[in-house]
Amino acid sequence: MITGTRPLSPALGIEVQGLDLREAIDGATADALRAHLRHHHLLLLRDQRIEEADQVRFAELFGPISHRGAWMRARDAAHVSNVRPDGVLGNGEMQFHADHTFFKRPLKALALYAIEVPGRGGDTLFANCVLAYRNLSPALKRRIANLTSVQLFEYGGEYNTRVRLADASPAALRTEHPLVVRDPDSGARVLFAHQLTTAAIPGLDDDETEALLAELVPFIADPTVGYRHAWRVGDLVLWNNMTLQHARTPFDANEPRTLRRTPIAASVAEARDETAAA
Repeated sequence: MITGTRPLSPALGIEVQGLDLREAIDGATADALRAHLRHHHLLLLRDQRIEEADQVRFAELFGPISHRGAWMRARDAAHVSNVRPDGVLGNGEMQFHADHTFFKRPLKALALYAIEVPGRGGDTLFANCVLAYRNLSPALKRRIANLTSVQLFEYGGEYNTRVRLADASPAALRTEHPLVVRDPDSGARVLFAHQLTTAAIPGLDDDETEALLAELVPFIADPTVGYRHAWRVGDLVLWNNMTLQHARTPFDANEPRTLRRTPIAASVAEARDETAAA
């Protein structure tokens, strides 16, 4: 059972205390965890010593495991790692983004479990994009109210670099989303402008797109709407992928960093839906 909670920042996140994820979680506790996620957007559970099956069982309390994308078709978890032969997205700094925005339906949530971490750096930054939207000026809200963005990603490409639409290969996955969406759980408006995966904003040329992103991104990167997580081995973090964006700080590439990643879909149908756009 949950023995207590602790806020992680004024903007988002709580640490949930008292649970051992190697053990079964009863229905009342599962309901409490889902309510905490709706309200706080991010859950942290420290000092876990779990295997993949334990992590998957916990993730499934929030939705089915997503098997979309090249890394997940035949498994329930992948490793974000700079040392494992099967590691993905392992090196370098990453800009703010949410996962699978290049599909028509982005992931509902994500769970990351820390297996090995560098002595310094490699922190994950989280931004509450509900608060980021609220902080926009009325004039800026009006400017973006009817705009969309083309979200694009190419598996096997350079994942730390934003690709403009004109430079993308035909194989790159892409779709359009409004710059302001509604959180399916709360109905709150969310700023859905992604620094890493926005390839174009229809109706704007490249320079105008760059200028608008440069105006919006500081609202997302603002520390007052965020939480910086310095990983410890045994940490499990689960967050709402629709309301939060995340980024990664630099770290020494000679130090090992391995996190086990479990993506969560909103429905069974979406868990294997490989279609990107219309």
